[in-house]
Amino acid sequence: MPRPCFHSSTLRRVRVVGTSLRRGVLACVCVSGLLSLRVSAQETVATASAQPPADQQAAQQPSAEEPTLYIREYRVVGSKALDRGSVEEAVYGYLGPGRTAQDVEGARAALEKTYRDKGFQTVSVSVPMQRAANGVVFLQVAEAPVGRLRVNGSRFYDINKIKARVPSLAQGTLPNFNKVEKEIIALNQSGDLQITPSLSAGVMPGTVDVNLLVKDKLPLHGSVELNNRYSANTTPLRLDLSLRYDNLWQLGHTIGFGFQIAPQRIQDALIYSGYYIAPVPGVDWLSVMAQAIRQNSNVSTLGGSAVAGNGSVIGGRLLFDLPGKKGFFHSANFGADYKDFTQDLSINGATTGSPIQYFPFSLSYTAAWVGKNYQTEFSGGVTWSFRGIGSDETDFDNRRYASDASFFYFRGSLGNTLDLPWGFQAYGLVQGQASAQPLVDTEEFALGGLNTVRGYLESAVLGDSAFAGTLELRSPSLLWWAPEGNEWRVFGFLDGGVAWVNDPLPEQQDEFSLASAGVGSTIRLFEHLNGSVVLGVPFITQSPNTAYDPLLSFRVWGEL
Repeated sequence: MPRPCFHSSTLRRVRVVGTSLRRGVLACVCVSGLLSLRVSAQETVATASAQPPADQQAAQQPSAEEPTLYIREYRVVGSKALDRGSVEEAVYGYLGPGRTAQDVEGARAALEKTYRDKGFQTVSVSVPMQRAANGVVFLQVAEAPVGRLRVNGSRFYDINKIKARVPSLAQGTLPNFNKVEKEIIALNQSGDLQITPSLSAGVMPGTVDVNLLVKDKLPLHGSVELNNRYSANTTPLRLDLSLRYDNLWQLGHTIGFGFQIAPQRIQDALIYSGYYIAPVPGVDWLSVMAQAIRQNSNVSTLGGSAVAGNGSVIGGRLLFDLPGKKGFFHSANFGADYKDFTQDLSINGATTGSPIQYFPFSLSYTAAWVGKNYQTEFSGGVTWSFRGIGSDETDFDNRRYASDASFFYFRGSLGNTLDLPWGFQAYGLVQGQASAQPLVDTEEFALGGLNTVRGYLESAVLGDSAFAGTLELRSPSLLWWAPEGNEWRVFGFLDGGVAWVNDPLPEQQDEFSLASAGVGSTIRLFEHLNGSVVLGVPFITQSPNTAYDPLLSFRVWGEL
């Protein structure tokens, strides 16, 4: 019995010799194929996948009246996008004796489904009129490339730049929608730009036209905030300003600036910063960031000692946007900083300096899981430094007893928001830092304040290692009748934390505990105005906070 086979040379010969015939067939097939583009991809795939499995079809026995055929070979004409192996695998189960028209249709559907599965949604497969002489059956493939690519609705983003970022939809290209999806997702990462592709039959026969429908906003953002997040022996109020532009040079670059001041006494807080983020051309998952921070402050601490510090941080980062999936997003970054801090220690009027310069490296990872009724966020990273780069051991020891220019620590957090029945929410957060050695104060973990243990002043205590936890129950929105973008909730909370000091001095405390409970409220109006107020009651005295002496904290900010 002759063995069913494929002849790649025959396939090539058919494509060349049968050019004029193929054009005629292609014209007919393309017209019908393009008309079918109005049907959704899901419907098309469902139709293709509705065929019985190959082994079941091969086992089916034809009726006595239905003619049969020994199919020795399928010759696929017009296939360019698929490799030979994929074509053979698709139709192989429909070769052999006792085949019927139903088997030929099965081979056609299987080949078309293979195209769909590989992302080629503008391809159709048909069975042309033929005699099927000598057991050879022809299948005709119509691959419809992009005829025109148009961008509609863009106001703030350059049309040619948008086209350049979707190379899979370039004119004359057979679109692979597996790649198109990734390119569109990359474009839509900006909250100011949303692009939706649509297909239509092309003006030129045998093509498809693609329209990119754009909804965009001015990529300029800013915020102004007033709060009372202050540390011990400083004035309460802080004013924060920020501004950024997210489409510099029409290349998707971001430039941003930040500014913080203590309006009641400037020397209590004066911080300004800037950063620049540039995507790497041709690498959608990689960006480069440069940043700089300058701070001047005058912060008094306990007793007769006062710490006056100012410093600068200049650094760079590689930002990795890692591949995710539905409901899961994650990223990583790696970088290094140059840190230069000056500190004057004043004791009974005598002042000595303890400046320090060093170059720490960092590697961090963030991930988010978003489900129907929950959202989980994780952030973790390590920071390390080496000896011989920057200040020597004496400078580190002057800054912090027994600290070392070579250090390593881990810092991380894990939080979860859970939607409960009737609109309630539960929120939990754990965070902390782990270090096996003494660290200079600029690398220690700050415990106390709105981000860790409420009811205490900001940075109430510092530790080389620390742990903090939060439990929060939130009410349904009290603005349930208002349109989207408006929300008002009240909540109750329990906070707690512990900080440890490695190798303390004989008179130094080596462990600090904080705990509190309280109530609060958050509000958001018109998508741009926000506010929060928290009344926290500390359970453990930690100067200057006294146990059971409530502390009221607030934030009011607007953003665009």
